[in-house]
Amino acid sequence: MGLWNVVRRTYRRLTRRREDPLVREAATTLAEASLFQGFPRRALRALSEAVHARTFRRGEFLYYEDDPGLGLYVVQQGRVRLTTEDEHGEPRELRRAGPGEVFGELSLLGDFPRMETARAVVETQVLGFFRPDLKTMRRRRPQAAAVVVEALAAHLARRQVAITRLAAEEGLAAEDEGPGDDGSRIRRLLEDADQRSLAAGPNTVLLPSFLPNRAWIANAASIGKMDRAVDAPTFATARGDGGDCGW
Repeated sequence: MGLWNVVRRTYRRLTRRREDPLVREAATTLAEASLFQGFPRRALRALSEAVHARTFRRGEFLYYEDDPGLGLYVVQQGRVRLTTEDEHGEPRELRRAGPGEVFGELSLLGDFPRMETARAVVETQVLGFFRPDLKTMRRRRPQAAAVVVEALAAHLARRQVAITRLAAEEGLAAEDEGPGDDGSRIRRLLEDADQRSLAAGPNTVLLPSFLPNRAWIANAASIGKMDRAVDAPTFATARGDGGDCGW
């Protein structure tokens, strides 16, 4: 028994020495992001090892609206401005993502085009997690992948889908609102959606008001209900329930 304890302690010490400092930094950032808060330790570590660190200069575009989407980003340092074009081709600010905030989530679940343009406001460091990474995780660490997808599905319903469609449903370009009001209005709506979802429980999704039946509450694991926000075959594949959407 004494020998086994020595071997175990030695293994842990060697493992800690080999741990990449970039992985530790990524784990710290992810743990502070609302999307990943409360993740099991192993799932968080698996995700930390899979993400890619990237740096963008001030004014540099991460992607453009309608570009093919591959996955999500988490801001480590800096700030990213998210905009969409109005009917006149003018940019309308949706929100600004700062440290610990996530954007581009919808593209992780399927081959969806980018719904907004993302541009670095200052020099910005982000972590990227893309569909090929999720495919690899599903094969090597299926339990961690399931945790990621379930959290993402819940997050998408109250954040990403709200950002991309509230503009049309809620009258984002109302004539009586002055310049700059749109971004703050969207932020207030999203914060309200987050608070209502958190109050309802960690496994509950409150769908945005643009969807039928505003009071409708769906369980994040219910494919038949989640297809209101994400098509059912894509969500089923993401959860590992069948099919293949090219991951």
